[in-house]
Amino acid sequence: MCYFFCMLRAYRDKAYPGASYGGIQYLCLTMAYEIYYAFTTTSTWFEKLAFLVWFEFDLGFAAIAIQHAHSPDQRKRLYRNMICGVLAGVLFLRWLAKVYPDEREQITAYWTGIILQFPIGWLCLYSLWKNHDTSGHSLEMWYVPFLNMLTQRSFAEGLRVTRYLGCFTAYGVFFWRYLNVPQNWAYVGSAWSIWTIVLTLIPETLYPFVYVWVFKTRKAKPE
Repeated sequence: MCYFFCMLRAYRDKAYPGASYGGIQYLCLTMAYEIYYAFTTTSTWFEKLAFLVWFEFDLGFAAIAIQHAHSPDQRKRLYRNMICGVLAGVLFLRWLAKVYPDEREQITAYWTGIILQFPIGWLCLYSLWKNHDTSGHSLEMWYVPFLNMLTQRSFAEGLRVTRYLGCFTAYGVFFWRYLNVPQNWAYVGSAWSIWTIVLTLIPETLYPFVYVWVFKTRKAKPE
């Protein structure tokens, strides 16, 4: 759902968070992650295909963002950078797994995953605050039900089963594993892990409030 709304916003607004400096290139790292670990942490083809769905969503969003938020002369460079970035990312993850080997590469998958997640929320929050513009942003990407009333949006736009709940669900799964089988997931309960997760959730929590503030102050300005 989050990816779907991101695509809609990028297509409609011809913008996305960080577009002014080609922020979409960051996705080459997440796409490298999704490709590499789809074939190293899974054991069946069904698992691989399910894992690769995230790559397909990232690929779709990147293609739409580059096509609609950038000029023709920028697109060629961005496409080239994305392809090279994905290949370099896969090679880096392969090297990292050799330096820190473990069964099915679960540990490196966990740490690289939460580290990649960390800057996304902060970038979106900073972009929203700095530009004071909701273009390319959307509350549909987050889940805060009472903000539907504050922004006076329609019920359809109030269905925000997206990124915010997704973060809690993903982290919840890891902590459920840690609490039930702590000997296999001890690193999930480490101080570094907990603080990284907390710092990742701060911008996710603040984002809808900043969005409403920007939305209402821009709406209040005279034309």
